[in-house]
Parts: sequence; structure tokens; C-alpha cells
Amino acid sequence: MTCKRFITLYTLLDMNKYEKFALDEWLTKYPDNMTYEQIILMLRSETMNQYEIDNIEVWHQMENFTLRDIAGFIEDTKDHAKRAF
Repeated sequence: MTCKRFITLYTLLDMNKYEKFALDEWLTKYPDNMTYEQIILMLRSETMNQYEIDNIEVWHQMENFTLRDIAGFIEDTKDHAKRAF
């Protein structure tokens, strides 16, 4: 793997502080080898498979909400954090 390709791959997986904050506020576990956008798309997907579900855990207080709702909450939290800080 060339250095340029490694840096590009690393940059894609590296979340900014607002994205990480928002995910951490709503999820207790999520894949660290995925981008923020990939995680949000997985939450919004109607066809998540069992492996994907096992790699994402929502805070237990939020278990009554749909994953699509949680994705919206995460997006709202990220946007609010950007405006506040």
C-alpha cells in the first residue's frame, strides 16, 4: 500500500470531534473501522443484517426508538455540537 493511499484510507475512517461526540452520546458500541456516514446509513437501512446489528448498540434508555430515529438524533446532536462549539 502506498503512503498516499494509506493516508486517504485513514482520512476516510477518521471522524471529526463532532461526529464522534454525537455517536458516543447515543451509541454504546459501534464499528471503529467505519466512517460516520457509513454508520448513519446502516442505522437508516431497512435491511441491516445480524452482523451489523451486533456491532452497533444503542444506549438502553433509547431502545424503544427505531434505528432511523436514533440516526436522526445523532445527526441533530452533531449539528448542535458544531453550532455550540
